[in-house]
Amino acid sequence: MPRPSWHRTKIICTLGPATDRPGVLKRLIGAGMDVARFNMSHGDHASHARRIRQVRQLAQQAGRFVAVLVDLPGPKFRLGELPGGARELHLGADVVLALEADSPDVLPVRHPALLQALRVGESVYLADGAIRLEVKTVGTERVVCQVLASGTVTSGSGINVPESRLSALMPTDDDRQHLGFALAQQAEWLGVSFVQSADDLIRIRALLPPARQPLLMAKIEKRQALVDLDAIVAMADGVMVARGDLGVETDLAEIPLVQKRIIALANAQARPVITATQMLESMVTREQPTRAEVTDVANAMLDGTDGVMLSAETAIGRFPVAAAAILQRVLTATETEYAARVARDLLRANESTSAANPISLVACQLAARLDAKAIIAPVGDMATVLGIARFRPAAPLVVVADSEDLCRRLAVVWGVSPLLAVAGFESQSCLRLASHWLCAQGLAQPGDPAVMLSTSGAAQGAADTLQVVRLEERQWQG
Repeated sequence: MPRPSWHRTKIICTLGPATDRPGVLKRLIGAGMDVARFNMSHGDHASHARRIRQVRQLAQQAGRFVAVLVDLPGPKFRLGELPGGARELHLGADVVLALEADSPDVLPVRHPALLQALRVGESVYLADGAIRLEVKTVGTERVVCQVLASGTVTSGSGINVPESRLSALMPTDDDRQHLGFALAQQAEWLGVSFVQSADDLIRIRALLPPARQPLLMAKIEKRQALVDLDAIVAMADGVMVARGDLGVETDLAEIPLVQKRIIALANAQARPVITATQMLESMVTREQPTRAEVTDVANAMLDGTDGVMLSAETAIGRFPVAAAAILQRVLTATETEYAARVARDLLRANESTSAANPISLVACQLAARLDAKAIIAPVGDMATVLGIARFRPAAPLVVVADSEDLCRRLAVVWGVSPLLAVAGFESQSCLRLASHWLCAQGLAQPGDPAVMLSTSGAAQGAADTLQVVRLEERQWQG
């Protein structure tokens, strides 16, 4: 497969049975997959471990850095096993929620605490909000509900009770087991589901080893999380706009504005942010997306998202590679207009916009004025990179990192192209490496200008020096 055109907005693909077909995973990486997501709510550890090994092996062969994101289930309430695997619920009918399906009118639930917490008049949503029940009578072991919005439920369908004060403490016992798996697999990112406060992230961090901790991606999908959003974003390493459950927990009409609010806050705090759920949902069964889906993807990019995630489209869909390829095409086409708009805003910004690290803003402004073909940053941690990426420079942010682990962690950050330092952080070797990569990608020619960050002896690791450099002759051997 030919090398895809370079894209700034990252592509996150959920792996599953559909990606196990021969050649699919290799083609996904070729189509531009930057992050491989593993949903611990489905599948088993052995299957996930096999896929992680394949991702890392194929990415290395392709000369790419692909991050691994392990997604914890969190305290999600779900139905139990249904006879035959599915059941149709008819409008106006009564159904019973209980621990066991001991009669045809019973829907089994896995959590006794849910039954005890429900109150008369509360709404209960099933199947990502497609089905709505209203509680009629309650008991400690059986709750009778009426169907107000009909549909078909399947075994394991999610249960949402937005009006309830029930708050399951995280991490759950299942989360702890999956966390151990993520650590054993050396996952770069850990998705924390159903975060309601910054305290949830603190409890997860307390379980992590002192060395080589995975980065925490806080999934915003609970109404309560919006109340504590500033603190959650500050405590997290990254944020995900998880629109599935969020669309049930909040007014559906408010989701576009909530999405913009979360993305804007993550951008302001220099946290990478992913927009997820139903980005190209029709492609689970169709080879082409709808016009509305394409527009949704483009608008998420224009909102400022770092990455866009495919879920069922790649995990169980019929056309996983086509979905990733179309996503890449839409993102690349939209980025041209977005980059021009941001460049204009950059030139009007002032250093107070980036009080913590003004050199990041100056680097982006200098690159815009010179029409530089890249910003080159030799780094040993993520802080400098995130400080630059938050301004969304039009030029590629070529990061020369000192470890493969850091290169993979950076794969989720907007506009970043991570390269592994092969000869230390000496300026000339970093320039040579970046020059070769840019020329090989067709993003620059020898002699083109670039802005390069470096560190003086007095800076103690933080970049404090900018210089304009010229890209060197192409000698790419990859």
